[in-house]
Amino acid sequence: MCKNLKFGYYAVLLLIWACNKPESNENKDLSKQAFELEITDSLVVNYIGLLSWSHISPDGKKFLAMDHQRSEIILIDQEGQVIQKLRKTGDQPESIGPNLMGRPQFRNNDEIALLGVKGLSIFDFQGNLKEQFKPDFNPAMNFIILNADVFQFRNPDYAVALLGGRNSEGSGFFESTEVTKLETIDLSNGTYSAIIPFPETSRFKASELFPVTNTIPVLRSTVDGIYIGFKNEPKLFFYTWGDLNNPSNEIQLQIDNFQLMKGKDPKSVDRDVISFDTREFAYGSINHLYWTNGKLLLGYSKGLSDEEYERATEGIDDFQEMFNAVGQKNKTEWALVAEDGSLNPLEIPGNLGRIEFVDQEGNLWISPNRSEIERDYEVLFKSKIKQQ
Repeated sequence: MCKNLKFGYYAVLLLIWACNKPESNENKDLSKQAFELEITDSLVVNYIGLLSWSHISPDGKKFLAMDHQRSEIILIDQEGQVIQKLRKTGDQPESIGPNLMGRPQFRNNDEIALLGVKGLSIFDFQGNLKEQFKPDFNPAMNFIILNADVFQFRNPDYAVALLGGRNSEGSGFFESTEVTKLETIDLSNGTYSAIIPFPETSRFKASELFPVTNTIPVLRSTVDGIYIGFKNEPKLFFYTWGDLNNPSNEIQLQIDNFQLMKGKDPKSVDRDVISFDTREFAYGSINHLYWTNGKLLLGYSKGLSDEEYERATEGIDDFQEMFNAVGQKNKTEWALVAEDGSLNPLEIPGNLGRIEFVDQEGNLWISPNRSEIERDYEVLFKSKIKQQ
């Protein structure tokens, strides 16, 4: 059972994606063990609305969140006080364009960086535009993932981002095996450079075609390089900063029953339309990568078999209800990744939701599970990982 949707050639698909610390790039050996979270503190914000958390400043004194319903970026201090609201999408002269293309980031302790169709824009805490770095290509995207962690700083003058448009082909909904996936942005001279083609050992480096919904890159920058995963592939690739086109290491993740999508014959694909169904969102998925205290933390879901998918969606015709039903069955799991690809589970209590970001001290900041309890305030929990 599926819900098919088709869009015109230039349609934009908007999805809420249910779903750094620079330090030594030692992905420490881990014996087979389980870990859990210890809550050490919390941030409470008296805010009426639905906050989506984004980033913490390097000094830990400021937080960024978004209210997508109001198209606002919210700046919050360490006491939970809202100190600024920025509206930077739209047609005004200092806007970033119609949509954010990645989670807002702190460039440093005093500036906010926003990614949009006009490129990378830098604002001060009062919302004044300080610099804008426009690419030499049109970064208009036909697939935008709201609140995705696909824009990160290596340092204040160097960023990595998913910024489509350089490699347009057909409708752009199906991947080409020849294109690059990401961009580096050198703020010291304002240049963009294409990086990360599909590795030769990737399952997507094939003659079949796969939709972008199942090849989205997930990334995490470290002091020595960047980890990359592609959504429906149980592998991670590590690139040093000196060579961002050829991986220096590959980790085959040991995930049992990771459900793989089959590719399509290019001759059977109509590139002039965008077509997808909810089944595409029910395969195995690499969702999040974080780097904390010399360890790589992975958020993933194994996916549903065809039989499990049919049972989960039986009798449902509404697309959103079907999407929610799939999400209830295909839940994200968390684990620390060892060098051999074995996974050491991280248990997260049911009242907690998504890991939002990691601060400079390696603490994990986690939002609550909104389905567990309704609140008239927003809260974010500070935690650390400990062995069970």
